[in-house]
Amino acid sequence: MASKKNPPSAVAANPSALAVLHRETHRHLRLNRNKPDYGFARASVTVALTAAELPAACMEYPCVMARQADGSLSLLAVTGLQAGNNLYVSASGVWLGEHLPATLATWPFRLVRDGGDAGRFLVGVMPAELNEAAGDPLFDATGAESPWLLERLRQLVDTDAGLTETSRHLTALDAAGVLTERSLQAVLADGSDVELNGFLVVDEAKLQALPEKTVHELHVQGALSLAYLHLLSLRRFRPLVARAGQRALAVDTPRASTQPDAPETEASLSA
Repeated sequence: MASKKNPPSAVAANPSALAVLHRETHRHLRLNRNKPDYGFARASVTVALTAAELPAACMEYPCVMARQADGSLSLLAVTGLQAGNNLYVSASGVWLGEHLPATLATWPFRLVRDGGDAGRFLVGVMPAELNEAAGDPLFDATGAESPWLLERLRQLVDTDAGLTETSRHLTALDAAGVLTERSLQAVLADGSDVELNGFLVVDEAKLQALPEKTVHELHVQGALSLAYLHLLSLRRFRPLVARAGQRALAVDTPRASTQPDAPETEASLSA
Protein backbone atom coordinates (compact mmCIF):
# COMPACT_ATOMS: atom_id res chain seq x y z
CA MET A 1 0.00 0.00 0.00
CA ALA A 2 1.39 3.34 -0.96
CA SER A 3 0.91 5.89 1.77
CA LYS A 4 1.60 9.60 1.92
CA LYS A 5 1.95 10.20 5.65
CA ASN A 6 2.96 13.85 5.61
CA PRO A 7 0.66 16.79 4.85
CA PRO A 8 0.43 17.51 1.13
CA SER A 9 2.62 20.39 0.01
CA ALA A 10 2.40 22.58 -3.06
CA VAL A 11 4.77 22.16 -5.95
CA ALA A 12 7.58 24.65 -5.66
CA ALA A 13 10.80 25.38 -7.41
CA ASN A 14 14.05 24.43 -5.71
CA PRO A 15 15.38 27.83 -4.57
CA SER A 16 18.96 26.72 -5.17
CA ALA A 17 18.15 26.09 -8.85
CA LEU A 18 16.76 29.59 -9.42
CA ALA A 19 18.77 32.56 -10.66
CA VAL A 20 17.75 36.18 -10.04
CA LEU A 21 16.35 37.63 -13.26
CA HIS A 22 18.74 40.32 -14.51
CA ARG A 23 18.50 42.46 -17.63
CA GLU A 24 22.21 42.07 -18.39
CA THR A 25 22.68 38.40 -17.52
CA HIS A 26 19.53 37.31 -19.37
CA ARG A 27 19.36 40.02 -22.02
CA HIS A 28 19.96 37.72 -24.99
CA LEU A 29 17.93 34.77 -23.77
CA ARG A 30 14.52 33.55 -24.89
CA LEU A 31 11.65 31.46 -23.57
CA ASN A 32 9.71 29.10 -25.83
CA ARG A 33 6.22 29.97 -24.59
CA ASN A 34 4.51 27.90 -27.30
CA LYS A 35 5.81 24.65 -25.83
CA PRO A 36 5.79 24.94 -22.05
CA ASP A 37 7.25 21.95 -20.27
CA TYR A 38 5.56 21.09 -16.97
CA GLY A 39 7.86 18.18 -16.29
CA PHE A 40 9.10 20.01 -13.20
CA ALA A 41 5.71 19.23 -11.60
CA ARG A 42 5.71 15.55 -12.54
CA ALA A 43 6.58 14.38 -9.03
CA SER A 44 4.10 16.65 -7.22
CA VAL A 45 0.72 15.30 -6.13
CA THR A 46 -0.59 18.72 -5.11
CA VAL A 47 -0.46 22.20 -6.62
CA ALA A 48 -1.14 25.43 -4.72
CA LEU A 49 -4.29 27.34 -5.66
CA THR A 50 -5.67 30.80 -5.02
CA ALA A 51 -9.27 31.24 -3.93
CA ALA A 52 -9.97 33.25 -7.10
CA GLU A 53 -9.38 30.22 -9.32
CA LEU A 54 -11.34 27.78 -7.17
CA PRO A 55 -14.58 28.13 -9.22
CA ALA A 56 -12.74 26.64 -12.19
CA ALA A 57 -10.43 24.29 -10.29
CA CYS A 58 -13.23 22.69 -8.23
CA MET A 59 -14.81 21.32 -11.41
CA GLU A 60 -11.67 19.34 -12.22
CA TYR A 61 -9.58 18.62 -9.13
CA PRO A 62 -10.31 17.66 -5.53
CA CYS A 63 -9.25 20.77 -3.62
CA VAL A 64 -8.14 20.42 -0.03
CA MET A 65 -6.29 22.38 2.64
CA ALA A 66 -3.00 21.58 4.33
CA ARG A 67 -1.11 23.05 7.25
CA GLN A 68 2.45 23.82 6.24
CA ALA A 69 5.55 23.56 8.40
CA ASP A 70 5.37 27.24 9.36
CA GLY A 71 1.78 26.85 10.53
CA SER A 72 0.22 28.62 7.56
CA LEU A 73 -2.66 27.06 5.63
CA SER A 74 -2.64 26.41 1.90
CA LEU A 75 -5.35 25.53 -0.61
CA LEU A 76 -4.23 22.68 -2.85
CA ALA A 77 -5.43 20.93 -5.96
CA VAL A 78 -4.83 17.19 -5.58
CA THR A 79 -3.25 15.99 -8.82
CA GLY A 80 -2.05 12.53 -7.79
CA LEU A 81 -2.43 9.77 -5.23
CA GLN A 82 1.03 8.25 -5.13
CA ALA A 83 4.28 10.08 -4.43
CA GLY A 84 6.11 11.04 -7.59
CA ASN A 85 3.13 10.56 -9.89
CA ASN A 86 1.28 13.68 -11.01
CA LEU A 87 -1.61 12.38 -13.06
CA TYR A 88 -1.93 15.67 -14.95
CA VAL A 89 1.56 15.77 -16.46
CA SER A 90 2.22 13.69 -19.56
CA ALA A 91 5.47 11.89 -20.31
CA SER A 92 6.41 14.78 -22.60
CA GLY A 93 5.65 17.46 -20.01
CA VAL A 94 2.25 18.55 -21.33
CA TRP A 95 -0.33 19.67 -18.74
CA LEU A 96 -3.36 17.41 -19.21
CA GLY A 97 -5.90 19.38 -17.19
CA GLU A 98 -8.26 21.99 -18.59
CA HIS A 99 -7.50 24.41 -15.76
CA LEU A 100 -3.85 25.35 -15.35
CA PRO A 101 -3.20 26.57 -11.79
CA ALA A 102 -1.83 30.10 -11.61
CA THR A 103 1.25 28.92 -9.72
CA LEU A 104 2.19 26.83 -12.76
CA ALA A 105 1.21 29.40 -15.37
CA THR A 106 3.99 31.75 -14.24
CA TRP A 107 6.72 29.15 -14.64
CA PRO A 108 9.73 29.37 -15.08
CA PHE A 109 9.55 32.54 -12.98
CA ARG A 110 9.10 32.64 -9.22
CA LEU A 111 9.16 35.27 -6.51
CA VAL A 112 12.00 34.58 -4.07
CA ARG A 113 12.58 36.26 -0.74
CA ASP A 114 15.52 38.65 -0.60
CA GLY A 115 17.89 37.28 2.01
CA GLY A 116 18.85 40.77 3.11
CA ASP A 117 15.31 42.09 3.46
CA ALA A 118 12.57 39.78 4.75
CA GLY A 119 9.86 41.98 3.25
CA ARG A 120 11.41 42.24 -0.22
CA PHE A 121 11.09 39.75 -3.06
CA LEU A 122 13.15 39.25 -6.19
CA VAL A 123 12.16 37.57 -9.43
CA GLY A 124 13.82 34.20 -9.88
CA VAL A 125 14.02 32.22 -13.11
CA MET A 126 15.05 28.68 -13.98
CA PRO A 127 18.01 29.18 -16.37
CA ALA A 128 17.59 25.68 -17.81
CA GLU A 129 14.25 26.77 -19.33
CA LEU A 130 15.87 29.59 -21.31
CA ASN A 131 17.87 29.48 -24.53
CA GLU A 132 19.46 31.79 -27.09
CA ALA A 133 17.70 30.55 -30.24
CA ALA A 134 14.03 29.58 -29.90
CA GLY A 135 11.10 31.45 -28.46
CA ASP A 136 10.36 35.01 -27.35
CA PRO A 137 13.11 37.33 -26.09
CA LEU A 138 12.88 38.36 -22.45
CA PHE A 139 14.23 41.85 -23.16
CA ASP A 140 14.24 44.13 -26.19
CA ALA A 141 17.28 45.70 -27.85
CA THR A 142 17.36 48.50 -25.28
CA GLY A 143 17.30 46.09 -22.32
CA ALA A 144 13.68 46.81 -21.42
CA GLU A 145 11.36 43.94 -20.46
CA SER A 146 9.32 42.56 -23.34
CA PRO A 147 5.55 43.18 -23.03
CA TRP A 148 4.86 39.48 -22.44
CA LEU A 149 7.49 39.40 -19.66
CA LEU A 150 5.93 42.44 -17.98
CA GLU A 151 2.59 40.63 -18.06
CA ARG A 152 4.17 37.49 -16.58
CA LEU A 153 5.72 39.56 -13.78
CA ARG A 154 2.33 41.12 -13.08
CA GLN A 155 0.85 37.63 -12.86
CA LEU A 156 3.56 36.68 -10.37
CA VAL A 157 2.66 39.58 -8.09
CA ASP A 158 -1.08 38.96 -8.44
CA THR A 159 -0.69 35.24 -7.71
CA ASP A 160 1.45 35.91 -4.64
CA ALA A 161 -1.17 38.36 -3.35
CA GLY A 162 -3.89 35.79 -4.11
CA LEU A 163 -2.09 33.09 -2.13
CA THR A 164 -1.76 35.44 0.83
CA GLU A 165 -5.45 36.32 0.68
CA THR A 166 -6.37 32.65 0.38
CA SER A 167 -4.34 31.85 3.47
CA ARG A 168 -6.33 34.50 5.36
CA HIS A 169 -9.60 32.88 4.29
CA LEU A 170 -8.40 29.49 5.46
CA THR A 171 -7.23 30.93 8.76
CA ALA A 172 -10.72 32.34 9.28
CA LEU A 173 -12.28 28.92 8.62
CA ASP A 174 -9.76 27.34 10.98
CA ALA A 175 -10.58 29.89 13.69
CA ALA A 176 -14.28 29.09 13.22
CA GLY A 177 -13.46 25.45 14.04
CA VAL A 178 -14.77 23.90 10.83
CA LEU A 179 -11.55 22.38 9.45
CA THR A 180 -10.88 18.74 10.21
CA GLU A 181 -8.27 16.23 9.11
CA ARG A 182 -9.23 13.52 6.65
CA SER A 183 -7.58 10.67 4.79
CA LEU A 184 -8.43 9.00 1.50
CA GLN A 185 -8.28 5.26 0.97
CA ALA A 186 -8.79 3.90 -2.50
CA VAL A 187 -8.49 0.70 -4.51
CA LEU A 188 -7.26 1.32 -8.06
CA ALA A 189 -8.45 -0.52 -11.13
CA ASP A 190 -5.33 -2.73 -11.06
CA GLY A 191 -6.18 -3.84 -7.51
CA SER A 192 -3.54 -1.80 -5.71
CA ASP A 193 -4.35 0.19 -2.57
CA VAL A 194 -3.44 3.84 -2.08
CA GLU A 195 -3.79 6.13 0.90
CA LEU A 196 -3.47 9.90 1.10
CA ASN A 197 -3.18 11.37 4.58
CA GLY A 198 -2.65 14.69 6.28
CA PHE A 199 -5.01 17.03 4.47
CA LEU A 200 -7.80 19.15 5.89
CA VAL A 201 -11.38 19.51 4.73
CA VAL A 202 -14.39 21.52 5.85
CA ASP A 203 -16.72 19.63 8.15
CA GLU A 204 -20.07 20.50 6.56
CA ALA A 205 -22.05 19.72 9.71
CA LYS A 206 -19.91 22.09 11.77
CA LEU A 207 -20.18 24.73 9.05
CA GLN A 208 -23.97 24.57 9.07
CA ALA A 209 -24.04 24.75 12.87
CA LEU A 210 -22.08 28.02 13.05
CA PRO A 211 -23.75 31.04 14.66
CA GLU A 212 -25.35 33.47 12.24
CA LYS A 213 -22.84 36.19 13.15
CA THR A 214 -19.88 33.94 12.31
CA VAL A 215 -21.47 32.86 9.03
CA HIS A 216 -21.98 36.50 8.08
CA GLU A 217 -18.36 37.33 8.88
CA LEU A 218 -17.09 34.41 6.80
CA HIS A 219 -19.36 35.49 3.94
CA VAL A 220 -18.07 39.08 4.01
CA GLN A 221 -14.47 37.87 4.07
CA GLY A 222 -15.03 35.53 1.11
CA ALA A 223 -14.21 32.45 3.17
CA LEU A 224 -17.74 31.03 3.05
CA SER A 225 -17.84 30.70 -0.74
CA LEU A 226 -14.39 29.11 -0.62
CA ALA A 227 -15.71 26.53 1.85
CA TYR A 228 -18.64 25.50 -0.32
CA LEU A 229 -16.62 25.37 -3.55
CA HIS A 230 -14.10 23.19 -1.72
CA LEU A 231 -16.88 20.84 -0.59
CA LEU A 232 -18.13 20.64 -4.18
CA SER A 233 -14.63 19.74 -5.37
CA LEU A 234 -14.46 16.67 -3.12
CA ARG A 235 -16.71 14.92 -5.64
CA ARG A 236 -13.69 14.90 -7.93
CA PHE A 237 -11.85 12.36 -5.76
CA ARG A 238 -13.56 9.43 -7.45
CA PRO A 239 -12.63 10.59 -10.99
CA LEU A 240 -9.06 11.15 -9.76
CA VAL A 241 -8.92 7.60 -8.43
CA ALA A 242 -10.25 6.34 -11.77
CA ARG A 243 -7.57 8.38 -13.55
CA ALA A 244 -4.89 6.82 -11.33
CA GLY A 245 -6.23 3.36 -12.06
CA GLN A 246 -6.19 3.97 -15.80
CA ARG A 247 -2.58 5.11 -15.66
CA ALA A 248 -1.61 2.10 -13.57
CA LEU A 249 -3.24 -0.22 -16.10
CA ALA A 250 -1.57 1.62 -18.97
CA VAL A 251 1.84 1.06 -17.39
CA ASP A 252 1.22 -2.67 -16.99
CA THR A 253 -0.59 -3.11 -20.30
CA PRO A 254 -0.24 -0.23 -22.80
CA ARG A 255 -3.64 -0.90 -24.36
CA ALA A 256 -5.53 -1.49 -21.09
CA SER A 257 -6.68 2.12 -20.65
CA THR A 258 -8.61 1.91 -23.92
CA GLN A 259 -10.55 -1.18 -22.94
CA PRO A 260 -14.27 -0.51 -22.27
CA ASP A 261 -14.52 -3.07 -19.48
CA ALA A 262 -11.73 -1.81 -17.20
CA PRO A 263 -12.38 -2.65 -13.52
CA GLU A 264 -14.15 -0.03 -11.43
CA THR A 265 -12.35 1.86 -8.68
CA GLU A 266 -13.35 2.41 -5.09
CA ALA A 267 -12.63 5.46 -2.93
CA SER A 268 -13.62 6.67 0.49
CA LEU A 269 -12.86 9.60 2.77
CA SER A 270 -12.44 8.97 6.47
CA ALA A 271 -11.60 10.95 9.59
